[in-house]
Amino acid sequence: MVYRLHTAAYSGVRSLVALFWLLHCLPVARCQQTLKLSATLTIEKSDDRVKTNEQVIALLILAKEKKYEGNVQRFLENMVGQLQKVMDAAKVVEEKKHHEVPKEFTPSKYRVKAMPKLNAKKITVKKMAASELSKRLSEGKDINFKEPMLITNATGLFAPGQWEQVRKHWSAGRIMDDHQLEKDFRVEYWPPDKAKARMVGNMLQMEEPDMISFSRYIINCFHGTPAKPKLPGQNTEHCEQTVDAQSMVSNLTELDGLAIFKQIENALPLMAAFRQSLVEAAGDELKTIIGKGTERWKRNQGRMSYRYFVFGPSGSGANLRPENGLPFFDVLIHGSRRWLLMQEDEMERVAQKAREALEFDKTSAYMFFEEKLPELREEFGLKKFVECNQGPGDLVIVPSGWFRVSLALADSISYYETILKGKETLAALTDNNVWRPQFRQYRLAYCYTPATIGELPGISGNDGLKNWLKQAIDQVKMEEAISGILEVMLHCGSVLALDSKMPHLNVKEMSACTPTVWKRCRSQLQAKLKEKKSSAKLDWLPEKAPISADVPGKKTEL
Repeated sequence: MVYRLHTAAYSGVRSLVALFWLLHCLPVARCQQTLKLSATLTIEKSDDRVKTNEQVIALLILAKEKKYEGNVQRFLENMVGQLQKVMDAAKVVEEKKHHEVPKEFTPSKYRVKAMPKLNAKKITVKKMAASELSKRLSEGKDINFKEPMLITNATGLFAPGQWEQVRKHWSAGRIMDDHQLEKDFRVEYWPPDKAKARMVGNMLQMEEPDMISFSRYIINCFHGTPAKPKLPGQNTEHCEQTVDAQSMVSNLTELDGLAIFKQIENALPLMAAFRQSLVEAAGDELKTIIGKGTERWKRNQGRMSYRYFVFGPSGSGANLRPENGLPFFDVLIHGSRRWLLMQEDEMERVAQKAREALEFDKTSAYMFFEEKLPELREEFGLKKFVECNQGPGDLVIVPSGWFRVSLALADSISYYETILKGKETLAALTDNNVWRPQFRQYRLAYCYTPATIGELPGISGNDGLKNWLKQAIDQVKMEEAISGILEVMLHCGSVLALDSKMPHLNVKEMSACTPTVWKRCRSQLQAKLKEKKSSAKLDWLPEKAPISADVPGKKTEL
């Protein structure tokens, strides 16, 4: 905005000099009884209003000290008065902006055009009112539905006034203005022309994404120009981001307003707390143990994510995929999304016919809905799927075993959380990450030597597997073995740490992760470090298997 203030002089010091020149150099004009001069002080959007105001006030003080003519002093007083009105108006606008709840995720300057025409024509996901879900929860039931569920207008699940605070706090404008986040938070951005992997000789080498600030991400993915606006679709399909919610806050209390299912048992918060506490307790010694890849290892292994923010411009969305076999819920804070969900058996049935057409690792949500879905329905018989449109405040609950794809039809941000409960699910997830030879998961073997390999679960009587593992373990490099042992201990420790607060799970005997395995892994880690001649003492690593998220010498915050 440009302000033009009309007074009896020109802008700034140059205006005052010009006035003096006129008064002294126009003798004919001085002979008139009254001479009125009109001038303009222009304040551009880029100008510092506070500094301008201070400088005009300084001129007024100087005029009074030097006893300038009364009309000069009145001119400056008039200017000061008008500037004060501008400052007061700006303050009112700023306060209104501070208290106003944004209606859209992005400010108008960065907004990408919405695509309402791509909404699902028919809603086939089952619906439930928020009041009905609240009643279900009050009766001690959970959200473990057999089919996906759309909870329309789920804002009633939030505490009074909390929904407005959530929408205000999780808007692009507020996030960009957070100086701490701008400094610390980085988005993993893949430019559309950058490959995620390349061949080096006969090896496939993964590339690293560009680590950029949130404001740079907004410019890259949302910002266009009046002459060339950012169009949704192929220009934005690569821009969706799924980030650990914890990485986007300075204080964990910022996520409290999103905890709408506190009454539902979820093992993941305790498991995540143990993992984070153990890594923090290790401190600098972790670098001594792992070496130069420590920071990457901590990013990949040191944090167990279960709460996420998903955001992106209109037209963005990832490929069709499962959600780690765990149920989850997703509440849309701003924007609009279209969802399609199908069960694994339907996915596999169609995939056998249409492997090339699907291109799971390449097809974005935009291309899926624009091109692949019609092809899959008409040519490959895709029938058993459900769809819905999600608006602000709508909650989508997805059970385990379902594949999903979602497309942003407007600039959007949502919060989603995965849920882990039940002994069978926890046992399966644990063994899938640690020891399941029938599915080629051998990570637990890092904790054993060729001489003790026969003590692994299920090895007795399987001489072929036993002999193969002996040879494989004997050829493992030192760095791989140490990293592998630490990964096993992080996962097993996080499972065993559930014992004190969830004794009904019987985690000590539930899976391959037992207290005996914990001691075995710690002993093998010590032996490897001694062989490496490392100075690491492992004082931070408990000798006995953990039974809670608390690590000795480290206070845990949930």
